[in-house]
Amino acid sequence: MPDFDDLVRLADELYARFEAHGNLSDLSLAIVYYRSALTLAGSNSTLSNDIRSKLLGNLANVLSIRFQRHGDMADLAHSLECHLAALDLRPPGHPGRASTLSNFATALLVRYEQLGVERDIELAIEHFSTALSILSPNDPARLMPLMNYASALFSRFQSTGDISDLNHAISQYRAVVDSCPPENRATSYYNLANALLSRFKLDNDPSDLDLSIEYSCVALHLLKDGREDHPLILAGLATGLIRRFELRGDTADLEAAINNYRAALDLRPAEHPRRFNSLNDLADALIMRYKHRGSLPDLELAIDYYRQALRLLPSGHHDEGMLLDNLGNALFLRLTRLGDLGDLEEAIDKHVLALELHARNSSRRVVTLEALATCLDIRFEQRGDPTDLRTAIDHYNEALFLAPEEHPHCATILNNMASSLETRFRHYGDISDLNRCISYCREVLDLLPLGHPDRAVTFHSLAGALLSRFEQRGDEFDLDQAYLHCSTSLNMRAAPDPARAACELLLARILKARFLPWGDPKDLEPIFQHLRTAKDFCTTSHPLLLDVYAELASAHFLRYLVEQRPADLKEAFGHHELSLNFTGGTSWPAFRASLQWIRDSETFSHPSGVDAYRNAMRLLDRHVLLTPSLELRQCFVRRHVAALSVEAASCAVRHNQPDEAIEILEQGRMMLWSHLARALTPLDDLRATGQHGASLADEFERLSAQLERIPRISSTASKSCRLLLKERDTVVEQIRRIHGFKHFFLRSHFLELQKAASDGPVIIVNASQYTCDAVIVLHTGPPIHVPLPQITLRDVTRMAARFQALTTVKDEHQERRLADLLSDLWDQVVYPIIQKLVSRTPRGSRLWWCPTGKFTAIPLHAAGPYRSGEPSLSQVYVSSYTSTIHALSRSRTTTETSRSRRTSFTPSLAGLLKGRKAKQQPPPPPRTTAPTVIGIGRPRSEESSDQLSMVRNRIPPSIPFKSIEGEEVTAEAVLDASGERAWVHFACSAFEDLARPFKSGFALREGELTVCDFAKARLQADFAFVPACQNIGEVSSTDEFMHLAACLQFCGFKSVVGTMWPVDEEVSRRLVSAFYENVMSKPMNPTDVARALNDALRQMDDDMPLAQKIAFVHIGV
Repeated sequence: MPDFDDLVRLADELYARFEAHGNLSDLSLAIVYYRSALTLAGSNSTLSNDIRSKLLGNLANVLSIRFQRHGDMADLAHSLECHLAALDLRPPGHPGRASTLSNFATALLVRYEQLGVERDIELAIEHFSTALSILSPNDPARLMPLMNYASALFSRFQSTGDISDLNHAISQYRAVVDSCPPENRATSYYNLANALLSRFKLDNDPSDLDLSIEYSCVALHLLKDGREDHPLILAGLATGLIRRFELRGDTADLEAAINNYRAALDLRPAEHPRRFNSLNDLADALIMRYKHRGSLPDLELAIDYYRQALRLLPSGHHDEGMLLDNLGNALFLRLTRLGDLGDLEEAIDKHVLALELHARNSSRRVVTLEALATCLDIRFEQRGDPTDLRTAIDHYNEALFLAPEEHPHCATILNNMASSLETRFRHYGDISDLNRCISYCREVLDLLPLGHPDRAVTFHSLAGALLSRFEQRGDEFDLDQAYLHCSTSLNMRAAPDPARAACELLLARILKARFLPWGDPKDLEPIFQHLRTAKDFCTTSHPLLLDVYAELASAHFLRYLVEQRPADLKEAFGHHELSLNFTGGTSWPAFRASLQWIRDSETFSHPSGVDAYRNAMRLLDRHVLLTPSLELRQCFVRRHVAALSVEAASCAVRHNQPDEAIEILEQGRMMLWSHLARALTPLDDLRATGQHGASLADEFERLSAQLERIPRISSTASKSCRLLLKERDTVVEQIRRIHGFKHFFLRSHFLELQKAASDGPVIIVNASQYTCDAVIVLHTGPPIHVPLPQITLRDVTRMAARFQALTTVKDEHQERRLADLLSDLWDQVVYPIIQKLVSRTPRGSRLWWCPTGKFTAIPLHAAGPYRSGEPSLSQVYVSSYTSTIHALSRSRTTTETSRSRRTSFTPSLAGLLKGRKAKQQPPPPPRTTAPTVIGIGRPRSEESSDQLSMVRNRIPPSIPFKSIEGEEVTAEAVLDASGERAWVHFACSAFEDLARPFKSGFALREGELTVCDFAKARLQADFAFVPACQNIGEVSSTDEFMHLAACLQFCGFKSVVGTMWPVDEEVSRRLVSAFYENVMSKPMNPTDVARALNDALRQMDDDMPLAQKIAFVHIGV
């Protein structure tokens, strides 16, 4: 074994050879020999402390070098231990103490740069300072500690922002430059240049910037090829050039910077540990050139470089948050250029991840909060999700808390916060939001110096907020201030500035607010002038154009009220109709514009109201389709669809267009039912058809998203719209060629809907704030409009509430009161309809009720005079219900076509469930097998066994019967059993969630089986019987009543018997017995169910309570 001296000599030789050739195996072997020598030194008491300390220092140095190559923190920790041990062996006064202090401080500085522990940088600076105080001014050994001391001061400045550290570092770097030998001068000049650049960023002294660039150029000139710091110096020069471009705008500086960043990247191959820095720097510069020139390839390349940099970044690296922010910002830029909402989602994801990485006191946290809040603001504009707006405001609040007034982003954050608060006020009406908005705008104006370009934006925002407050409070001072600030904003914008359109529009609104109905019509002329100017600034796809049209219409209405000129009324609605041709921007503003058109048309009883409603439904349909969140889709549908469609139908019948009423009402009802029922959209159904369908769905979604967000101000916006629309039309044509998607992106025509009335009339009953009406759909001929003048929407709402009370609370007067209420229903609603039917539909025929709104909670089937000798409805016709006309059509189609082929649900744009049209094939063979009856029992008791036994006993032996009870009652078992031709009897516990109808369902052994689960399973069972059901929750005053049986029919059961409200168990048992005896008296067919139920109810004893008897309903074929 080698002795101590041999080990040290071998280690020294290997270390020297490593320095000459860079072979890492030599370095690792040197470490082994140094450690072995150190082990021998521990047992040799004759060795001096100088030898021991030198050996410790050598081992520490080679460990530190290996750490810099491999990044193993254990090497760095061991290096520090060796330096500390060596320092103990060289007490104050020892000639080698200064070098040991310097080496120890250097290792601490390295660890600080890795882990950011504040104690390390403090000790490093202290030890460097002590070492320099020991060394004489002319000692050549001062150079390295002096350089590292300056670097440590600079590092502490970067952490704390203490300018004194930066100034001290610059003076030390200058001393290094003056004293260093030629071979080290390049690095010294670079360090000085970097520190001067940092001081320029703080003080904006151009001399610091010019010197920084000059010294970087000197460093590059002095640099020898192959130096490791070559890319670092190139990047430093490039950064200085970027800053000078920002200061003076010389594009030559920007181009030179990009070239230098590229050169630095080329010098750092894929395996280089700092390559991610070069990628990030180059991406930053490309983003800057994109903002200057608008070249999309620059932006695309920058995004690619940011992605590469993130992939290369070591896990947990302190720069990860910065890189995530940079990528998020670049994606946001591409969103504003191309309108791909996928970029917005990814940008939000990146900023959220970055925020999680930034400490609460991190300087970067402010920037991330601002960027994330801005993205959430945009997403709120797109989707209308209040959570996004609330979260954006929370982030702005936190950013304001972290950013002092002198923070460079403070004014921007305040401005954005003011905008978000004004948006929240517009949506929710909280005046405190508006007051805060005004306060923040004024604060921004105090922060921004005179002449700052952003002042024009703030003046405009302040004017808009003051106008809104005037509209709330009527304070003339607010209106005067709004006019002053808006005029100031307009005067600050040069004539070509496209933002002048918004100023002209706002000025027109302010002047309109000043105008009084008894004023001089001449005062309206400036309003028209501003609006015409605003219109001239707008391209055909400019997002403000809809607002300009609306304000022009409003101005004409004002003049019509003053002068009563029919031409103004014509002009007003003409401007509303122009919105039909609008192709740019998101559908949500266009939808709001249609709502204003609707309000005006109803005010003036104008026939264009039908077009307004049609357009609003089309836009709402489109908006819901492109909303990715199920929760948001359901929110939009609940808030807008039901009310809008019933009012639209009323408008259509008032203008003698009953076929239009049916089409638009069915469109709305299908939107309402399908989007509340299923987590799927029509695009999901299209994807389910196969790879071709999935590809078309993705392309349709991409093009629609781009159309939803055309750049707000762009000279090429109109052309982009036309090209995108043409592309999407081509995709839609291809989609419609796929079987079952003939009506994709269309609503169904009346002639298609009319086919549902092949076995009897379908009667739509509608209540709006203007009229109550029924429309009868016959199998041939035009629809028949039946006005219901004796009843109003308020009456219908009260009637629904009375039915609910009388069918849930029992007292001695219940029977008579219920009969009186049913008599009122007969007189006011049902009898006028029957009068129209008797000459067209024979007695005993079937008819289908399709009620809307509060009519869904009223038992239309049970209406009658309830007077001696006069027949009730059930004695004249056999009533059924259907949730929608499409649901009835689909059930009838799948009942009549071959069972060998499964028909899928295919919604149109609104999520409509379309039945597939059979191809021209020979008639299907007659059925040779009977359906199977499935009995679903209770999972934890034997209570359902009696009912299932009764059902089994009433079924002929030739018909298969299967019961699922006890532990077998699982979701999978029930859904599997509910296949084609199945007749399912649910004797298990059913519950009806009145507030969330598609959460209604059945209690299982584990969990629940809800209507949503049935919808997703896409069943085609023949029949379902739900004899008993318990209600939970309360139906909203604005919601339709969607009982469980109706939901099951919509989800695929062709025929369903259920109850509108809970019934007694004994009543249920008797009805079940009578029903199955009737329906099994001939071959099983779901089309016979309604008559079997009708007969069973008529067989019930007269002593059965009326509320119990009329609870049972049939839905479907």
